[in-house]
Amino acid sequence: MSTHDVTGQDASGRPWLAAPWSRLLAASLIVHLALSGACAFIFPLGQAPDEPAHFRYALFIARHGRLPNFNVDNAGYESYQAPLYYTLCAAVGKLTMVAAPSGQQAEAGPPEALRASDQTILSRLPQYPTIRPGQHQLALDALRQAHRYSPAERRAWLAMRLLTVIVGAVGILLAWRILILLFPERQWIAGTVSVGMATNPMYAHISGAVGNDPPATVAVGLVLLMAMLVLRHGASARRSALLGLALATAMLTKDSALVALPAALLALAWGVGRRYEPRPAETPLTDIARRMAAVDWGSFARNAAVTLGVAALFGGWWYVRNQLLYGAPQHFPANVERQISWETYLAQPWLTGTVLSVAIPMAFRNFWAGFGWTNIAVAPAFYWLFAGACIVALFGLLLLYNDRRRNELDWSALQIRGFWILVMTAVLLALAVVWYILTIDFGGGSQGRYMFPAMPALGMLWAVGVGRLLQEDARRYLPLLTGVAMLAFSLYAVLGVALPFYQALGVR
Repeated sequence: MSTHDVTGQDASGRPWLAAPWSRLLAASLIVHLALSGACAFIFPLGQAPDEPAHFRYALFIARHGRLPNFNVDNAGYESYQAPLYYTLCAAVGKLTMVAAPSGQQAEAGPPEALRASDQTILSRLPQYPTIRPGQHQLALDALRQAHRYSPAERRAWLAMRLLTVIVGAVGILLAWRILILLFPERQWIAGTVSVGMATNPMYAHISGAVGNDPPATVAVGLVLLMAMLVLRHGASARRSALLGLALATAMLTKDSALVALPAALLALAWGVGRRYEPRPAETPLTDIARRMAAVDWGSFARNAAVTLGVAALFGGWWYVRNQLLYGAPQHFPANVERQISWETYLAQPWLTGTVLSVAIPMAFRNFWAGFGWTNIAVAPAFYWLFAGACIVALFGLLLLYNDRRRNELDWSALQIRGFWILVMTAVLLALAVVWYILTIDFGGGSQGRYMFPAMPALGMLWAVGVGRLLQEDARRYLPLLTGVAMLAFSLYAVLGVALPFYQALGVR
């Protein structure tokens, strides 16, 4: 067995399909498809953050058969986004509209419940203590905007939603595969993460709407999966090329998905192996220097050239197009009038803490349950329960760190490296989200969904942290307990909180 192999495979050599855990994966996918599919029908069209603009972008491609010029075409404020997901949506939407009866081409118009004055409508809606004033108005405006489309276009919108439900399921499958590769003898970790993703009501809601957060979860997952394969089997021309193809997918899906690029390069550096075994050092810095010197940098350069070359070949055209059209590789952000410059924070240092003290709790709540235009929330006690669950996992992680210091952590070198690759990706994504909050758009607190691509890492941290606090025999029940608790919460949040809101609005 090579130094890149791991144990824990089943007889077929495919540990991720080993029973009984494969049945748990199947159950997770079924629950996600049911829950997210229900969200696609329960939440009216337009009732997700920026969903009308995402749909408008895809609809433009379906109508015109080309990508829009943001400065010229009337394709919505999301039309600067990378095009892969929207092109797939356009294909599905086009097929749906072609199949629609000819009488469904006229504008639908708003239902009777939306024709009253804003004050009348807003007065009958429930209020939530964690929601900022004005969020209901955004949801109401989006509802009216969605009803301006014809019945055929609204059918296309729903079809795009169902496509995104499937994309969300792929994200769960990739998270499972990543963690099975990393911890094949601890499959309860992958099981906990997969059921946690499937029963997270916000992930179900966003996967049941038109938007590029589930596709970004898939794109980052593909890069991390290939990174784990490189770690496990070593770098080769074929794996390096596939890693580059995964990076190209990220490039064409969402700008933030490129936080996976360092993970890809670090996996290659570890995957090429060493030219020799370095001698132990007395100080950490000397030890790091000796380990870096022992890396086969020539092999790394060759494999990195293949990875980056393939990524540039298949994904680079998007940045060249942006440079030619807009004068910059990334045409972002679209809402430049809402940006806050770094000079503002330098001149007013206290502003950083003020913004983050409000925005980070909002983003945390949105990660779990902040429906519609973040204008629908569950009771604050639930968010405190989730915060408490995270703190409990943190204690377990501290114990794992202590185990590592005392050389009592029974993880292989591959598992430790894979762990840090996943953690690094989550940290980089969190920094990107903080940068967005500080400089681009404070918004209504919908940035929690931006952390969905890091769910394999975040779920892993929670699972191993809680698992460290449990007896070994009890850990196998963690996926079941997590799934039951989260499913109960999801059903309450969607059916007991979100649905009554739209019933009060008169559109359900």
